[in-house]
Amino acid sequence: MASHKGQPSIGPEDPPSQSECPTTGHSDHDTAYHPNYKWNACTTCRRMKSKCDMEKPTCGACSKYNRTCAYETTRKKSGPKRGYTAVLGSRLAQVEALLSTHMPSIAGNQTPSAILLDQWIDSAAQPNMSDTSSHPNSMAETDSSPSSATEGTYPGPSVGMGMISLGNRIYFEDVHIYMQIIHHQRHLAALHHAAHAQPPICLQYMIWCHAALVSERYNHLHTTFYERARKYAEVDEMKGYGAGILSLAHAQTWLLITVYEYKMMFFPRAWLSCGKASRLAIMLGLHQLDSPNSQVKQCFIPSTDWVEKEERRRVFWTTFCIDKFAVIGTGWPVGVDETEIMTNLPASEEAFIAGKSEPTARLNDVLKGEGLATLSPLASIGFVSCIFGRITNHLRLPHSQDDDSYSTGGFWQRHRSCDEILLQFSLSMPNHLRLPNGMGNPNIIFCNIALHTAVICLHQAAIHRAEWNNISEFPIIESMLRCSAAAQRILEIIKMVGPINMSKVNPFLSFCVYVAARVYIQHLKLDPENTEAHSAFQFFRSVIHTLKATNPLAESFLFQLDVDSQGGSFEGLRLPTNNFPVSMLSPSNL
Repeated sequence: MASHKGQPSIGPEDPPSQSECPTTGHSDHDTAYHPNYKWNACTTCRRMKSKCDMEKPTCGACSKYNRTCAYETTRKKSGPKRGYTAVLGSRLAQVEALLSTHMPSIAGNQTPSAILLDQWIDSAAQPNMSDTSSHPNSMAETDSSPSSATEGTYPGPSVGMGMISLGNRIYFEDVHIYMQIIHHQRHLAALHHAAHAQPPICLQYMIWCHAALVSERYNHLHTTFYERARKYAEVDEMKGYGAGILSLAHAQTWLLITVYEYKMMFFPRAWLSCGKASRLAIMLGLHQLDSPNSQVKQCFIPSTDWVEKEERRRVFWTTFCIDKFAVIGTGWPVGVDETEIMTNLPASEEAFIAGKSEPTARLNDVLKGEGLATLSPLASIGFVSCIFGRITNHLRLPHSQDDDSYSTGGFWQRHRSCDEILLQFSLSMPNHLRLPNGMGNPNIIFCNIALHTAVICLHQAAIHRAEWNNISEFPIIESMLRCSAAAQRILEIIKMVGPINMSKVNPFLSFCVYVAARVYIQHLKLDPENTEAHSAFQFFRSVIHTLKATNPLAESFLFQLDVDSQGGSFEGLRLPTNNFPVSMLSPSNL
């Protein structure tokens, strides 16, 4: 069948001649048309990317449009140029030589786990942390969950998953015990959900950051994790209109960021992060979870069960506690107004993990001495934080607004009100919150120590005010005795507890120990030969020195102790590198 001009043929009718065939020296049978034989289009059609019927000497398209038609006699070779493989091999050899020079551990001394950890740190991929040995799911970044994950799966053998699981376990064993804001099992299960339902990567990085901070093996990684957590949290905040941060996970993230920054003495940054955490908690309505008629705008979907609601309670009350303790060191206004709280105090950790609902009291009831039997260890921290907040507000008012009379003055009325609450709680405290009954719970230990610290702060301010107003010696002597008794009780509690894992204690414990140590400094100024006071001071100083191993914040108090005692050895101390005045943390400035 002959082909016609303007009607492209499917293939050549006759086999190509010997001169037209790509190979020469073959018979007509060898050069006959084969369906798999590849013919070249003319150069003009290839350049214009048009269909060519490959007619010779002029194809149909070139003939129709009166174009120059030419065929190449040879085909261009595809693929890399000759010698490319050799050049690539030489470059790889140079890279390996440089790595072996600058990083000798990679040459053979580094373990597979360490190499895998480096890949984990350097890549932007989020590993799927799990306590099980199952493989992680592929997690792709989506718009609905801005930082829920990043592309790719976790590379490497199963030893990497064990290492990730170790970091997860360190957090929930050593850090979660005083920051009980995440449900362990539900968090691990959420890591296996779809990408949009996974926890945001900023929360994951802060979990690993706190785990690395208390781990001797991975301590050098906490700075990297912190920087990445902040970066991802801020990226989520800047996406769209910022609605992506309206989640409980982001509130948890900013809480962990705040605690880390206080530990590392990033005080200005920590104050701003604390404000962001408290504002986010209020925006989510976490301060009115148990209100029958909530008057705030709802930006958060209702909880599906009691465990989810309890987790929200814990996030709010931890925010409340950190907000109050942050105010102690600065005297600035709080971010959470106590009068607007309509959220019950958190339940026990056992009920939270088991998912068993249990009744809890409100803060106002506990302040009146009601519902103390239902007070959990975490709830007791919230109560003590409230007392610290009231003491701070009591001392923050200017002197001009107060009547200086000891009986009717506003300062002394507020002083007696706070003192009555402290005395009532000390006498009515349930047995499960007393020592030595709660010796195994770090929150109970911190609650008892913080309670006596609040007494010292309150009465040292009273001593200062009484001396300022030239009031009789009776209130001064009474307050001095109360301070001495409270400091002695803190000394007994710490000795009673004995050696404890310092990574499991509340980071603000160092402040409590510092306040107690200052009481004995005052004793030594009055009686330098008091061996008992000197021994107690040295004991407290050694405790703070031990705390600084996992809590750099303690180092600032250690430095301030040497300043308060007008001497002491500064050898081995890493002084704060920022310009934040450490003296603001002194109770004398409350």
